[in-house]
Amino acid sequence: MNLPENMMIPSLYTGEEQAAIEWWIEHSPLYPERDDLVDSNKVAEIALYSIQEQLPQCITIREDGSKDSDRKYWDCSLRKRNVLLNPIHLFEINWADDSFPELLWPETYYATLLPGFDVYAVTFSQNSSDSYDYFDLAIGCFKVDKAEEIAEKAARSIQAWWNFQNRTWSQWAWYNVLKSGLINADLALRLRREVWKKVKKVETSCI
Repeated sequence: MNLPENMMIPSLYTGEEQAAIEWWIEHSPLYPERDDLVDSNKVAEIALYSIQEQLPQCITIREDGSKDSDRKYWDCSLRKRNVLLNPIHLFEINWADDSFPELLWPETYYATLLPGFDVYAVTFSQNSSDSYDYFDLAIGCFKVDKAEEIAEKAARSIQAWWNFQNRTWSQWAWYNVLKSGLINADLALRLRREVWKKVKKVETSCI
């Protein structure tokens, strides 16, 4: 489905959402403990709307056997969003180490083209909001001239996020790859080595 440019944004985003995306693109990348993450969360929820039930969640089993999840799902009155926004799964990692093998601390990454803005939003999602007050955050964005560039530029945004954690609060390296996507496990592990062995510094922007 192709819509004229002047119809694309109103059909996919409310006025408030459009303003949030514009501000976020201008100020990206945005990271926890440094930036206001309200718009970062809003952009992530816009980008991930169509797959929200596939995102990491922590399931609690009640005494009666019923299941409960802390993750809250959101609705959208603009139904074209479900058709036109198609998140690309990049990969999923586990931050927890093997000292507690029964525990997982998953973080899954997606890249989603935001029609009307011509940028891909890179998001991460966790199964809890304990770490950053949000389950889902948009941490970076990029443009591409061809589809073959998506994996490389998305990887650069994710690596910049890891670099920030390593430099800012001495975050330890994540433990293993839980699931591969557009970015395979070998590339994810190489990116990890580059960050935690301080091979290079990564700079990113939406351009």
